[in-house]
Amino acid sequence: MAGIQMSGLVSGLDTASIIDQLMAVEKLPRTKITLDQDSTTKKQSLLQDLSAKLTTLKFANDDLKSFLSWGDTQTVESADASKLTVTRTGGAAPGGYDVAVNQLASAARQTYKFVSPAADGTLDIANADGTPRASIALKAGASIDDAVGAINSSTSSNLFAVNVNGNLVLSAKTTGDQSGFGVAGAAIDSQLESVAGQNAKVTINGTAYERQSNTITDALPGVSMTLKGKTATGATVGMTVGNPGPDKDKIVTKVKAFVTAYNDVVTAARAGLSEKPVVNAATTADVQKGTLFGDSGLTTMLSQFRTTLSNPVAGLSGTYNSMGALGITTGAASATLNQDSLDGKLTLDEDKLRAALDADPNVVKSLLGGTSGTNGFAQGFGSILANYQGSNGLIQSRITSATSDLTDMSTKLTNFDARMDAKQALLQKQFTAMETALSASNSAGSSLSGLVSSMTANN
Repeated sequence: MAGIQMSGLVSGLDTASIIDQLMAVEKLPRTKITLDQDSTTKKQSLLQDLSAKLTTLKFANDDLKSFLSWGDTQTVESADASKLTVTRTGGAAPGGYDVAVNQLASAARQTYKFVSPAADGTLDIANADGTPRASIALKAGASIDDAVGAINSSTSSNLFAVNVNGNLVLSAKTTGDQSGFGVAGAAIDSQLESVAGQNAKVTINGTAYERQSNTITDALPGVSMTLKGKTATGATVGMTVGNPGPDKDKIVTKVKAFVTAYNDVVTAARAGLSEKPVVNAATTADVQKGTLFGDSGLTTMLSQFRTTLSNPVAGLSGTYNSMGALGITTGAASATLNQDSLDGKLTLDEDKLRAALDADPNVVKSLLGGTSGTNGFAQGFGSILANYQGSNGLIQSRITSATSDLTDMSTKLTNFDARMDAKQALLQKQFTAMETALSASNSAGSSLSGLVSSMTANN
């Protein structure tokens, strides 16, 4: 507690105002600390944003060399999807194939007259060879719909059951001439129909194949064929398997992602570098301007990035030895200068990139860094990027340093405020003591004056 405060009651001075004015002078250094806080917070925020963009750039750069980007693929096409559809399952022999769909695979089907059982019993299902497959329990008086539900819910019946006009129609869940089954027991009366399952029959370039299913995966290695409809007698469906090679659309997409990520980094860095500080800034808004103006670290980073992009890749020769040969350039080389080119942002000539992929995809793969054992652009750029990106990079180091500075400033403010509180309490105590002393002095003077007056009156 500051104790009793006698604000000018005796002296006539406005001691509270005097104390406030004295404290205002004492607290002037606090404003500088808070402005330093605001400036450092802004710088930290800009660096954090740049750090996130550098991480995105790292992922995009890694994709340029990734096996997932460069894995061989093939086109597999059917000339008539109503008769035949095809998908690639692995490396397939390239070329054209003539496919005749002679017969579609179908499942065995049986139809029975249904009779509600007079007593509890079982409907027994057997395999084609007579061995037991499943027993379906039916209660006395069970309806055909009860039987259909019980059969369809069975995990071992391997049958589909349907009520068709009061008759029980059972179909195998698998196709082919081995899909037959037998049915006996409760609720089964006379058999009304029996249709045997049949195999799929197909001819590929004159070679006949017969399979249990309409999906054939082993006739042509690397290709899965699904039969949809029979071809006319003597007719065939064309099937084409392309040459193996990288997915060019995927590579173009990855390069575009790299260009976008790179330009995002340049945009963020240039925004910080170009914003000028306010001279004699005295507000938070002003002090937060230009915190990275002319920053040498960011300038060096952009210069190194640009040099790596412009220079030929070490160890490569010939036409495709630099990113420029793929149509990936900084705008500085263009005939028309604009701010993006001056900033060093990348442009992509997609036609040029696709032409290079068509001409020699393996060389482009080596250039971008996708060839195992060969350092391409992605490896070289990645080594430069690692100096700035990630937990061990310079940008994160600066973010950590800013965090430490903010912690120190917060401590300084806490200590400063404690000192100011103590200073104010001391001033209040001193002025209170002065007022108390003046009050005592005035009281003693009054007493002495009264005594003198009394003595004079007695004489």
